[in-house]
This record gives sequence, C-alpha cells and structure tokens, in this order.
Amino acid sequence: MSSFDVTIIGAGSWGKALAHNLSNNNKKILIYSRNSKIEDFEKDKNIVLTNEIKNIFENKVPNVIATPVNSLNEIGQIAKRNNFNEPILLTCKGIGSDSGKFPTQIIDQYCSNEKLAVLSGPSFSSEVLQNKPTAVTIASKNNTVLKIFTEMFHNKFFRVYASNDVIGCQLGGAMKNILSVAVGISDGLELGSNAKAALITRGILEIKAIGEIMGCDNETIYGLSGLGDLVLTANDNLSRNRRFGIAIARGSSIEEAQKKIGHIVEGIFASQGLNIIAKKNSLNLPICTKVFDIINGKTNPKNAVNDLLLREQKKEFV
Repeated sequence: MSSFDVTIIGAGSWGKALAHNLSNNNKKILIYSRNSKIEDFEKDKNIVLTNEIKNIFENKVPNVIATPVNSLNEIGQIAKRNNFNEPILLTCKGIGSDSGKFPTQIIDQYCSNEKLAVLSGPSFSSEVLQNKPTAVTIASKNNTVLKIFTEMFHNKFFRVYASNDVIGCQLGGAMKNILSVAVGISDGLELGSNAKAALITRGILEIKAIGEIMGCDNETIYGLSGLGDLVLTANDNLSRNRRFGIAIARGSSIEEAQKKIGHIVEGIFASQGLNIIAKKNSLNLPICTKVFDIINGKTNPKNAVNDLLLREQKKEFV
C-alpha cells in the first residue's frame, strides 16, 4: 500500500497551489517535477518531491495532472506503459493545438475514460497559496471518481462544486484563455470599459455556440468554469493571457510577448485547437477567429478591431 494519498504531475505554480491545498486537508502528496528542488517543499512535511515520473505511476493512488495541455500525450503514454488505472484529475485548461481535442479526449487514448475528472474555475494559483477564498468545479462522468476528488480537495478556503458536464467544464476553461487575449488587446489599445464589457458578453455567446454543438449544459457555460473564469482572467493582470494580449496590442511580436510573460500562454495553443473545431463544425466565432488570425500573422490588432466594428448589424440573439 502506498504511503501517499495522492500524486501530482507538475510542480509549477498551479501544481504547487494544488499541493498546498491538499496539504491543508492533511493529505500526503508525492509531486513530480523535472526541475524543482527538494528545498522548494521542505517547509511542508506532507509534500514529497520526486524527479522520476515512474515513481508517480508506481503509487496506486489518485493522480492529479497539473501540466500544460501539450504535455498530455507524453504523460498518457507513460501512464499506459505502467498500466496505471487509478482515477486521474486533469487541471490544465486548453485545447490540443494540433488535434482540436480537450484534455480528457487526449488522455483517454491511454487511460480509461471512466476514471477521468477535470478541475476548472476562477482560481489564480497565487491566491490559492495564500488561502484566499476560491470556488471551482470538478466534473466527471463517473460519480465515484467525482466523489473521490471533490472530497479530497474541498475545504473552507477551496470550495468545490460537482458536475457531470466534463466537456462543458473544459470548454469554458479553454475559451476563456482566448477571450482574455482579446480583452487584453482591447485594453492595450485603450478601447475602454465599454468595449471590454462587450467582448466578455459576446465572448460568452461564442462559448455557448460551441457548447450547443457539443451537448454541453448552458448552466455550465454560465457557471464557475465558464463565465466565472472568464470574468477573472479578463479583468486581472495576474492573467498571462490578458498580459499577452496587452503586449501584442502595444507592438510586441508574438515571440516577444511570450518572452515577456515567461510562462506558457495557453490561449495561443487553444486558439489553434479551437480553429480546428470551428472549421469542422462550420461555426462563426468572430472574436476567437480574430485572435487566431492575429496570433498567426494574418492581421494586426488594430485591423482586427476595425473588422469587428464593421461587421453587419444583426439581432443580439439569433
């Protein structure tokens, strides 16, 4: 029997925040990182660091993946080789840039879909680390897996709400990154608060349009993992995606803006994955499409805004 209650892959800011929250619940955690040092976790006796990923899958306990979306295929392959069959919680927010697949759709190529869950919602890691009140959604099709993770993470400072809408929770978490880039561009161009409010509101309708195609629940779109996460990331400078949008609006190249942020900007990759989904389903997503075009050098922020303003007049809801 393992001496750990849960394992985590990824010791970046989000992985550390989740480990901190689990430690608050007196869970014993083994966390994997390629680069972190033991000193980073010495203050918390509930957390043990390993630089060997095989140690994660040798422990037959629930696993949390807190890495960028582009690492999921590699992690899935390792899990499959180690015959890992324990519950997995995916906490990354995005879409596969080359596949148009959501995290669960990527990892279920290697692991049982029935053992998967996702965590999403408005949750800056720095505030979780400070025990500031946070509310998130955990979703799974399997109520047993859902119970495992909701009970594991829930506490006074980190409230967890349960859902069975797995794709809906991932959709909001991915698209808010793209829309936050759009809001950042608007703020970088100093278009004002009216424009920001319009982008957020119309952006939610773009999330809803894809949600309808994918059979998502409208309540999810307007809940913590959708509207809640978008409101957070579109309005606070802790958001990498918003800061990225501001930087490119002020003249930085895509590469320069990424370098300034210093971390992966998931909105870049999510826009590429969303473009695959939009084309496949013949969807008209004006805001997200313009973000994709800017990132891929097809237009610049000022021209993109001008194109949006010159769109044909229409009813608000059609």
